[in-house]
Amino acid sequence: MKSVGIFYFSGTGNTEIIAEMIREAFAERDYQIDLIRMEDVLKNSRTINPADYDLIGIGSPVLGYTSPKIVRDFIRILPKILSKESRRKVFIFRTAAGVAPVNYNASKPIIRQLAARGYDVLYERIFSISSNWIFKYDDDVILKLYEASRKKADLLCSEVISGKKRLLKTSPLRRAMMEFVMLADRPFLRMVSKDYVVSASCSHCGLCVKNCPSANIREKNGKIKFGMSCNSCLRCVYSCPKNAIGFRTLSFFAVPGGYNIKKILAHPCPPDEKDKRSEPPFFKAYVGDIDL
Repeated sequence: MKSVGIFYFSGTGNTEIIAEMIREAFAERDYQIDLIRMEDVLKNSRTINPADYDLIGIGSPVLGYTSPKIVRDFIRILPKILSKESRRKVFIFRTAAGVAPVNYNASKPIIRQLAARGYDVLYERIFSISSNWIFKYDDDVILKLYEASRKKADLLCSEVISGKKRLLKTSPLRRAMMEFVMLADRPFLRMVSKDYVVSASCSHCGLCVKNCPSANIREKNGKIKFGMSCNSCLRCVYSCPKNAIGFRTLSFFAVPGGYNIKKILAHPCPPDEKDKRSEPPFFKAYVGDIDL
């Protein structure tokens, strides 16, 4: 039986849902699957043996048109493969608020990083279920994106197994522009948590400290402190039971009303007509074209 190791980072649940879809698609084809969170590998100093897997999957959200810091940190600790015969085939899956050329170059830096360590990326695909930054999608839009994503996850599985090569491309000019944007975004994204403010409603339950994927949050002298290793995933903002974590100046980052994708999928609410938002620009193409 062939095996697949899927390593993923999910800030607030979107990428985790796609990772589970991909796991199910491989399992239906009698593959043995290990589904492993990157943060668990990093926090527990877990050893990874690439030889255990015929295929390796790398999954994460697109944040600021690039990859979260935790993804780059994870790739750095992957064992280096020195022999050409032992190189491992890799597929990449990303989640984003929108599937459009502006996000097509987001994986290029980690593809280079993986190649330098002896991993051949042959396939990449971007999925969208919803937006957990800035824009709020209506629940009916989210449900349709979810169903379309399930079909695309099954297609990913079929194409990866068949050996199809699929790497997202844009014009050289757009690629150069986005490489510059990504370099500029990295330091900014790491410092987003420095804009966090904790209100008096904080109960000091410790949930944000425990669940931060990069151990960037601590409590000192009865105050919640944020470091400089933020992934900008907003997990702490949305999961706080008291809604005590907010922004000083970047309040537009957070989706109005909070974000809980599993709750939305389990109990979708029809929007009031007066509050109904237009479909995102990529929506019709994404839902209508399985290959997008």
